[in-house]
Amino acid sequence: MKRKLLFCTLAALAALAVGASLPVFGQEKDTLVVGVNVDAKNLDPQNSVDTASFSLIKQVFEPLVTVDGKTRELVPVLAEKWERLDDATYKFYLRKGVKFHNGEELTADDVVFSLKRATDPTQSVYAGSSGRFIDPNGFEIIDKYTVIVRTKGPVGGFLFNMKHPYASIFCRKAVEEAGSDVSRRPIGTGPFKFVSWNKGEKLTLARFDDYWGKKANFKNLEFLILPDESSRVIALETGKADFIYAVPSSDAERIDQSDKVHVTKGPSMVLMHLGLNTKSPKLSDPRVRQAIDYALDKNVLNQVVYQGNSEVPAGPLLPVSMWYPKDAKPWPFDQQKAKELLAEAGVKLPLELNLWVVNAQERIDLATVIQSMLAQVGINVNVQVFENAVFEEKIKSGQHDMYIITWGMQTSRDPAMYWQTMLYSTAAGTTNKSFTSDPKLDELIDAALACLDMDKRNELLQQLWNRILEYHPIIPLALPNELYGSDRNLQGVDDLYDGKINYLGNLHY
Repeated sequence: MKRKLLFCTLAALAALAVGASLPVFGQEKDTLVVGVNVDAKNLDPQNSVDTASFSLIKQVFEPLVTVDGKTRELVPVLAEKWERLDDATYKFYLRKGVKFHNGEELTADDVVFSLKRATDPTQSVYAGSSGRFIDPNGFEIIDKYTVIVRTKGPVGGFLFNMKHPYASIFCRKAVEEAGSDVSRRPIGTGPFKFVSWNKGEKLTLARFDDYWGKKANFKNLEFLILPDESSRVIALETGKADFIYAVPSSDAERIDQSDKVHVTKGPSMVLMHLGLNTKSPKLSDPRVRQAIDYALDKNVLNQVVYQGNSEVPAGPLLPVSMWYPKDAKPWPFDQQKAKELLAEAGVKLPLELNLWVVNAQERIDLATVIQSMLAQVGINVNVQVFENAVFEEKIKSGQHDMYIITWGMQTSRDPAMYWQTMLYSTAAGTTNKSFTSDPKLDELIDAALACLDMDKRNELLQQLWNRILEYHPIIPLALPNELYGSDRNLQGVDDLYDGKINYLGNLHY
């Protein structure tokens, strides 16, 4: 759904003032400028857990396979074909002649190096979650372009999860040369190559002209870091940016009549949620965690923060997921029930909790509303704001009580693998920010991952859903619609299927 943009008089005059610099019909533009609300943490796919980083990694690195955003079918990327030899053995046939950005050719050795790195806890934050199912001793190089990958037993969603950034293929030589500086010297096979990164300000990529596939439509791709909502909108309106993420809902309602820019609205691809540190003494009792959920009126929260451009989630998945329970209903708002559970748990009021968020207006607004609602049941919340990189580093310490983040999930992502990444005990402190350590949850995740019978697997996934709601390590808050702002002449925006984690090279004027 598209809406036209209504400028205030000042913004319109500003746009006219820079009109000479804007692209006109039939005129080529070398650089696509994208305004983003949060800077990346790093560009190492196996050590990034945030959407901001993934959106950049997507341009530079590639996996063996991916999933078509429309059909949800597996499609080849660096592997031109593959076959399953048995329940735990996969054979991949690589494309020949694929070049890394440093000129090296992709070989089976790079694939083994990359996937083995994903299983190493000293090299990858995914070693305790998504990487743990890969057998580090099960690789076999058949020839330069053929490799066998083994898992530690049957893994039902193995191929679907190979599209995740953690399964990106590195150039072994480049990683060994970069050492600990991999994040600042990313070398992939993707359509764009890394140029420079001025943290907090701008990141620049350039088209890789030796790319094996369809070349990107722009020679350069610049990401402007604009956490301030007004600055992002002004950048779009004045032509400083061609495309922006996270158009504020408050502006989307008034964006109505411009002939230069517009807003594209898409279904949510992220689950905004309140995470609860289960190892915090104040939150170790599930009744306290459930009480916090009962105290939050998500309908009001969504209206205040998103002005109706959002839905209330029913649980720990996205409705666009092919595995989403169709009869699921949101957790109810019940302040009296919240007070009763706090009393049952022996909580002495007022309960003092901290809430950590990154420096993004949307997160700060959510925290402010949550702070107000929890005060009504005797919980005092101290909101603390950090830059993204600081937030990601500090949260490893486990000194937080609560935090607000998004879980990004593509439609095809396997729920068992998804929940393993976010909630499995061995991932605590890395991708598992709630420090969840629940043997029953681990057992169900393991069973679902190993199950190849789809009917039985669906039963296990339903049990997993129910257990997560019972254990309550997270509180789903919102499913904010994707609101993109773009120059009206920019084409291809409607085809961005995976929300913020998508390839931008197909956009064009």
